[in-house]
Amino acid sequence: VVDKKIFSRIAHNHDKFFNNSKAFIITDTNVSRLYLSSLKKEFLEKKINFSSFVIKPGESSKSFDVLSTLSAKILREGVIRSDIIYALGGGIVGDLSGFLASIILRGIKFIQIPTTLLSQVDSSVGGKTGINTAEGKNLIGSFHQPAAVYIDVATLSSLPKRDYLSGYAEVVKYALINDKVFFYWLHKNRKNILDLDFNTIKKIILKCCHKKSEIVIKDEKEGGIRMTLNLGHTFAHAIEAELDYKVLHGEAVAVGILMAMKLSYYLGNLKIEEYNTVENHFKEMRLPINLLKINRKKKWSAVRLVENMEKDKKKIKNSIRFILCKRIGEIFIQSHISNDMIYKAIEDFI
Repeated sequence: VVDKKIFSRIAHNHDKFFNNSKAFIITDTNVSRLYLSSLKKEFLEKKINFSSFVIKPGESSKSFDVLSTLSAKILREGVIRSDIIYALGGGIVGDLSGFLASIILRGIKFIQIPTTLLSQVDSSVGGKTGINTAEGKNLIGSFHQPAAVYIDVATLSSLPKRDYLSGYAEVVKYALINDKVFFYWLHKNRKNILDLDFNTIKKIILKCCHKKSEIVIKDEKEGGIRMTLNLGHTFAHAIEAELDYKVLHGEAVAVGILMAMKLSYYLGNLKIEEYNTVENHFKEMRLPINLLKINRKKKWSAVRLVENMEKDKKKIKNSIRFILCKRIGEIFIQSHISNDMIYKAIEDFI
């Protein structure tokens, strides 16, 4: 559901469809200050039984410790299998809450209320949930589809501009995968996107959710076509690991997409003009186009980034698997690429 004044809609639907279910709301301190009271007010008006839990913002909350603490609190509240967990926040809240919902009492329903562009167009749809460990990002998790996803474009107005634009990198990803027309529509409407025009953003969100759902329906557990949604992410996760996840995911994805395209060019699969078109678009949309734009103090190393990739769950037969680009709107999957070629692509961004 993409709509305005979403909280009243959520409470109405809970009362209508889940009348005897308790609501457990999980959010973070940033989002709670902005929206938790509004959601609580709507639940109180409908006399819905609920409890709320607030976690710290940031990737550090996607941990066994936080998962354990939340589990204990919700179990002490007497949760039963008909109850529902609501994830109010960005991708971190959604990933953690969804994983908790998938394992508590061996699985209960959860509902996503994403409040960032990144979570609205990507992480809230598709059922991937999980936490991070010292060994890597999202290596512990499950596939657990949300019972519903409620999106209010107005929540984006409270985001810092940098966070908002970070999510836009995932939007471009969908266009690069299989929709050249969508890419050039985005480029044409870049001013409206930067200005957060409601109708433009609503169209983008619906388009991306539809695109992702089409792919997930065909391949929920990522055995084939769903892998294409990881365009740029093999590089991005390595960048995030190198910075101990103290980086905006979308900014890492933006540089990761460019790295994947540059690797495609060096392998002879992509024209440099296509790469330049995407790089220029990211520039105009105020997204980073190299590693120094992400962190100037870090001493970046191509060798270190490849070592991080070696730990990635997307490996197949001891080979790193990459989603690469033939042209804007057409991608392919390739593994068994020499490290020297990968180093060459990465070094262009150091």
